[in-house]
Amino acid sequence: MSQDKSRAPDQRIAVKGMSGGPKLASRVNTGLDSSETIFNFFRSIALFSLLDADEVAQVLRICTIETAAPGEILFDEGEAAKSMLILEHGEVTVTKRSQGGQVQIANLGDGSIIGEMALIAGAPRSARVKAVAETRFYRLDGRHFDALRRQRSLAAYKILLMLLETLGDRHQMMLKRVHELFAHPEDHIEIFERHCRELIERAQRALE
Repeated sequence: MSQDKSRAPDQRIAVKGMSGGPKLASRVNTGLDSSETIFNFFRSIALFSLLDADEVAQVLRICTIETAAPGEILFDEGEAAKSMLILEHGEVTVTKRSQGGQVQIANLGDGSIIGEMALIAGAPRSARVKAVAETRFYRLDGRHFDALRRQRSLAAYKILLMLLETLGDRHQMMLKRVHELFAHPEDHIEIFERHCRELIERAQRALE
């Protein structure tokens, strides 16, 4: 994956309330000006909506924060999925390869979650994500999340619960998409096949 050499180095996030952790350091490239603001930001995202303040702090302790320049690729289709991204501020475009080149499938902004399946499945990335504007985001590494779960952290289990709900929602969307595709299968069969493979692979890994 191409990387912009000017990207700011990863920085650990320190938030008040972390057991054994340092005191609040919210002004170190976070863009958020207080621990309460950071907590409210994370709680506004469905994936973290079940977490209390201490549990949000546990998650923040294993996050890093990074900034991507316009045009920088955050991750590419086919790469190993090792981390999840939480967009604090900015905009990214999501594209997939096709015979005619890259096809845009979404634009995502503040508060968006990208690559969350990396926390439960090691499948390759299913799309490319590239910054459209300067974008600041939290990165949650799958290995660190696994370590949190092995510590029997309720925060990890609550996040997994929300991920399973997300899988259920996506399954329903997939069924709807199937009906649309079969209305004109000759136009969409390759896309349908690719989505089917991805869904099967993710389900298999989730059950391992």
